[in-house]
Amino acid sequence: MTEKVNLDATDLYELGFWLGRLDTSLDTHCPWSMARVCLESLSDYKSKEGLEFIGEAASHYYRSLDGDYAKLEENITGEHCFILRPVVGKWRGQIELVLKDWILCQPHAHIDIGKLIKGPRSFLAGEEWNTLIPLEQEGLHEATQCLLFNNFTSAEFMALRTVESLLRRWYEKHTKKSISDVTFGQVLNLLDKEFPEPTRPREISPLYNLKERRNAIAHPEVISNEEEATMTFMLVIHQCKLLKNKLVP
Repeated sequence: MTEKVNLDATDLYELGFWLGRLDTSLDTHCPWSMARVCLESLSDYKSKEGLEFIGEAASHYYRSLDGDYAKLEENITGEHCFILRPVVGKWRGQIELVLKDWILCQPHAHIDIGKLIKGPRSFLAGEEWNTLIPLEQEGLHEATQCLLFNNFTSAEFMALRTVESLLRRWYEKHTKKSISDVTFGQVLNLLDKEFPEPTRPREISPLYNLKERRNAIAHPEVISNEEEATMTFMLVIHQCKLLKNKLVP
């Protein structure tokens, strides 16, 4: 089964480009190679969430028609033009229906939007990402999604919830003591008291700023802005990097 991936703006731009070029190639004076490269490129949409129908159909026509040409330079036949023209029209109609369920959003976070689209792994090296447990990985994933849709308070909350889990694990490994009875929201306060600033281990040096933001967004009247959410997210990413070598078995 082909793994599905989310669309981004580049995918949509390229979809329009290849559909337009395929339209142009459906002329009996054009070589089959033009239509062939369009169908081949559109076949990649089999893995794109919501547009699989284009990829699967393009792949089918690519396989079924390509064998009729001994050379790529041969002009496309009138029969093949007759087959493909209504198919392209059908795709455009289906895309219009799909678009009704899509939401266009312009992210305002002060961060590399391309990296946000790719997800939290783009901010961490492989070893750093693998240090995180699934709960923490999913927390960072939700934080990036919230940043993309300008849900800044939610982004901060998910990022801080993730780092609390990370620091809880660091504490238990560092002290050989369990703090499973301490709820989220209390972890940062507990660590701040137990490891005061002058003697605080370097790997938890961002603790004060993390605790201040956690305390701030705990109040219902506080709404985060893009600067605060971006700063907190990057601070959490920095904390993940600092703890990479402290959490491995």
